[in-house]
Amino acid sequence: MATLVLSTVGTLVGGPIGGALGALVGRAIDQTVLFRPNDREGPRLTDLAVQSSQYGSAIASVHGRVRIAGTVIWATDLKERRIREGGGKGRPGTTRYSYSVSFAVALSSRPIAGIGRIWAEGNLLRGQDNVFTSETGFRVHLGHGDQPCDPLIAAAEGSEQSPAYRGLAYVVFEDMALEEFGNRIPSLTFEVMADEGDIALGPIASGIAGSRTLPDGEFHLTGWSLSAESRRAALQTITTGFPLVLREVEGEVVPAWRETLDTVATEIPRAALLPRSEDAARSYDHHRLAPSPEALVLRYYEPERDYQPGLRRSGTSTSGRTRQMDVPAVMSAALAQERVERLSALGRDGLESIELRVAMFDTAMQPGRTVQIEGVAGLWRVRRWHWSGDGIDLGLIRYRPSLGPLPVATDPGRAIKAPDGAIGPSQFAIFDLPSPLDRPMAHSHIGLAVGGASAGWRGAHVYEVQADGTLGEVLDFLRVGAVMGQVVVPPGPGTPLLRDDLRSIIVRLVRDTPFALVNASDDALARGANMAMVGAELLQFAHVQPLGDRQFRLSGLWRGRGGTEDSIGGHIAGDPFVLVNEALGLVEPDRIGVQPDFRAAAQGRGDDAPVVVDLTHHGRAMRPLSPVHGRVEEGAEGAVTINWTRRSRSGFAWRDEVDVPLGEAIEAYRVKIYVDGVVQSETEVSEPRLALDTVTMAALRSVASVSIEAAVVQRGALGLSPPLWLALPL
Repeated sequence: MATLVLSTVGTLVGGPIGGALGALVGRAIDQTVLFRPNDREGPRLTDLAVQSSQYGSAIASVHGRVRIAGTVIWATDLKERRIREGGGKGRPGTTRYSYSVSFAVALSSRPIAGIGRIWAEGNLLRGQDNVFTSETGFRVHLGHGDQPCDPLIAAAEGSEQSPAYRGLAYVVFEDMALEEFGNRIPSLTFEVMADEGDIALGPIASGIAGSRTLPDGEFHLTGWSLSAESRRAALQTITTGFPLVLREVEGEVVPAWRETLDTVATEIPRAALLPRSEDAARSYDHHRLAPSPEALVLRYYEPERDYQPGLRRSGTSTSGRTRQMDVPAVMSAALAQERVERLSALGRDGLESIELRVAMFDTAMQPGRTVQIEGVAGLWRVRRWHWSGDGIDLGLIRYRPSLGPLPVATDPGRAIKAPDGAIGPSQFAIFDLPSPLDRPMAHSHIGLAVGGASAGWRGAHVYEVQADGTLGEVLDFLRVGAVMGQVVVPPGPGTPLLRDDLRSIIVRLVRDTPFALVNASDDALARGANMAMVGAELLQFAHVQPLGDRQFRLSGLWRGRGGTEDSIGGHIAGDPFVLVNEALGLVEPDRIGVQPDFRAAAQGRGDDAPVVVDLTHHGRAMRPLSPVHGRVEEGAEGAVTINWTRRSRSGFAWRDEVDVPLGEAIEAYRVKIYVDGVVQSETEVSEPRLALDTVTMAALRSVASVSIEAAVVQRGALGLSPPLWLALPL
């Protein structure tokens, strides 16, 4: 007896095949062990998404179009740059460190056509426009046999020690900035295009098996990444989703698809059947197994969803269990559903089997061939063949020829993809914010808002602009775009004392982002929701009405928040609008200086020139709030007493039964008296009242023809509040 066992098949598939099989007589290929469904070797789906750098790990052979992580094959040490910032004009200096690294990533053990998109930590590092969102040099080596050594690797390692990696497709990143990735090499995945269009799986299987014959029938896929360590493992990975049969033809191992086997069956006559034992009542044994209570689940990669893993199911499970099959191939959802249905049907074929012994010898009855038994319905596939002195024992399983593609209707689902489009120009705005509620500041509170209209906009650096107009220190890098735009219809006049349900404001956003503006209840508004800077006024809104074309009507307004009521009513169309949230950047206090004006510039990857914006007369956050509740009381003989109530930057919470805290170093007020718009007197007081006697009022009235007004401001250590205007009686 002679049997070709599994280990021998693995050796043959893994090495030279020509002439190794020898004569056909007495040999068999055990299909049940090599391709039984429960055995699976090769990568799991997650293996293709995790970047590695292990010595001796297999490098994938990429076919078609796939998304793969690759293997880091070379890298330099981190390059540190020490940047000294500030230190001028009496300000303390700071030292900032930035890092970069150069490295190479192997992608395919066969040549490729090119590289498409690149993801870093799941976000697009390079889009379809081939523009990188982070500073880096980049080169692609396609893996052809004549490719030269990379110049960077040669310069770092020496030309004598630097391989050209011919036959290996790889990419090189040069001085990649790591600041955005926590100063470490990010986890990268690459869209690799190895071939044009879809790929045929038959030539791949024949090439791995070393066969010159292609299997009958064909399957076309978007892509496949084979990273098995041996040919046997590679074939087993393929047969997980596309079952193969290995047959010997003229001394050559030839692969064939189980679904497209020859339907011309060799007939076994009844007269050729032998009893399997001396007391056997029948010449063959017919077995039927109960169907498995498990449902079959197929996992694969979906090109419609940026190559994310997809899952397709066939059947239902009466036991609550499922049998999962990982097929590391890129295919459409419809093909994947057809695959899992076909695999489920093939699994049911294996439930019916026949064991028999024949006296005849026929080369057409080798493993993988189709036979028909006289008097037994159906076609049968030879699974095992064992030749002994008592005859030839055959193990057969039921075979139903494929009826063509199954009519499967399926939907790949909706993917939440990283935006991929032209980066486009940046839009930039600066705001003089008031102090956060109940948190007085001793410095200006300057907010930075950057955004872009294009879906591919990916952030911008913000720089301080020097007096000579050159770019200075980097203030921030804002990756997330702010919800910003412009005023189309201003809200008009209003009051900070009541919620305004009569007026509204219409704004047009820079970018139509879903759910960027939403409704908010009164409780949510009280906790700071829907706060926006409109020009110089900080307001809140309760209701949002989409109008189309990125326009929104905002109503239910709370005006003059944070002590900005002096800016109510001064809005015009075109004023900047910015939602105050975590997307804003803040200028560090030591970067602002003592000048009343501040200038900054923003520049993203899609900007030809920096976008420069000026902010004049900043410092609202460190100035006292305007007094309120002004009252003018006339006394006997024309005397006048002016009263007001102070407000505090520490008293926004309106705590009951507690006096409003001062919030300043001292309590001091300055009152100017205007007659017909001209200043007549200026008085400093330390309490919220001022008395003008009869003589003073008589002198004022004697020169007034239009009006007498008082402007009351609170004086703080770092500035004056906006004035409270009061009309005095003529």
